[in-house]
Amino acid sequence: MGLRFGLMPLEFRPILDRIMVSGVPDFSRFNIVDIIRESVEAGYELIEVSMDLEYILPNSLDDDKIEKLVELKDELGHSYTVHLPLWSVEPASFNDKIRSASVNTIISAIKQAEKLEPEAYVYHATGSLAAEFSRLDVPVNIRNIISSYMLSYASTSIEEILAGSEIDPRLLAVENVEFPFSLTREMIDEYNVGICFDTGHLLTKYSGEESVIEFYKKHHDRIIEIHLHDGSYEECNGVPLHKDHVALGVGDMPIKEFISLLHKDKFSKPIIFEISKSEADLSLTRIQRAVPEAHK
Repeated sequence: MGLRFGLMPLEFRPILDRIMVSGVPDFSRFNIVDIIRESVEAGYELIEVSMDLEYILPNSLDDDKIEKLVELKDELGHSYTVHLPLWSVEPASFNDKIRSASVNTIISAIKQAEKLEPEAYVYHATGSLAAEFSRLDVPVNIRNIISSYMLSYASTSIEEILAGSEIDPRLLAVENVEFPFSLTREMIDEYNVGICFDTGHLLTKYSGEESVIEFYKKHHDRIIEIHLHDGSYEECNGVPLHKDHVALGVGDMPIKEFISLLHKDKFSKPIIFEISKSEADLSLTRIQRAVPEAHK
């Protein structure tokens, strides 16, 4: 049995590529049902739906569109995962008005998407503000205190989201983002939620220093989805250079070792390429060459 690969065709960049004509947006070119149909018919059995889309393109994920996506699922037999809103929200904010608005946005998205019966709801427990504070140029112990302080707000948010949405906690997949994952893992255990392992975020050292193999082995008990893309990290004259969301083979991903481990472990959860379709196709080709038995 091969691994289950999917695509996130509704990311910001692919949407722009589709609707821009000679530098001018033509929103009539956007049809969510057609986009997902194309991806499934191209061989991707899992589709991740970005719930931020409703805010970028109003009414693009209203109740009528959700019903059509359910009908498409019945027709084609694919499955969905959902990426909960991350643009403009901050569940770890110490400004309670911002934090509460973020929580309400997440709860609304969960309820809106539940008819899709997602296998996982990917969630950023900390946002851009927490990321900014986690990289402050201060002593490590001070930085850790600040991160722990913000995580306390993130914990309050996740508790309110679970209560307000009544979602099964193990369907909520907390992603490793630009924030110390050692702290995030404590919250994950406390609230009995899952993990979305983003390989590129780890490879570019946003969420820790360990290898993708080490991370997977350490956290596999909670991983319910993988965001698969390559990444790298280097420093130039003391300035960190982060690179992620690129095709496998472009960065530091040990393709054969990692994919072989997933296959040997009989990993059956969604593996979503968070890159363009052309990059995903190239990545699959490289996977098939390295570990042919992993994709059949």
